[in-house]
Amino acid sequence: MLVHAKDSSQVSQSWMEHQSLEHIKRALRVTVKWTTPTITYNRKLSSVAFAMECFARHLERLMSIEEEDGYMRIVADAKPNKAKKIAALRADHTRFRQQVAELSLELDELDDWQDDELDRICADIECLLDQVDEHDRAEVRLLQDAMLLDEGVGD
Repeated sequence: MLVHAKDSSQVSQSWMEHQSLEHIKRALRVTVKWTTPTITYNRKLSSVAFAMECFARHLERLMSIEEEDGYMRIVADAKPNKAKKIAALRADHTRFRQQVAELSLELDELDDWQDDELDRICADIECLLDQVDEHDRAEVRLLQDAMLLDEGVGD
């Protein structure tokens, strides 16, 4: 698969965005695991909401880059046989957008001292982060398949 200079720049930008998102995911994981006896409920809620907002913005930015000018376009152009895998990854993006919106709304609607509900939302956020991690691994596998697979041209 031949990668042009513009495409190389987009891939590089995606890589940097992925690295930034990894830091944000780690921070969000730490925040959702705080226990409320150690940290006050309001402090935890505020911190989780803030970290979730950062995660949501950065995830959206990364997914938009991937869909518009990133690996999805590059792989689709070079390897049309990967269309089903790209479609599945796009479907993940749609699902992630929905889950992030729902979880953010749930955080916004929490009243004071709903510890059990906050704990449930935090568990749902951890589950979402695990799904995003698996999605990232699927993207890497797709890129490896697309860029490293010898298609057997000639002998």
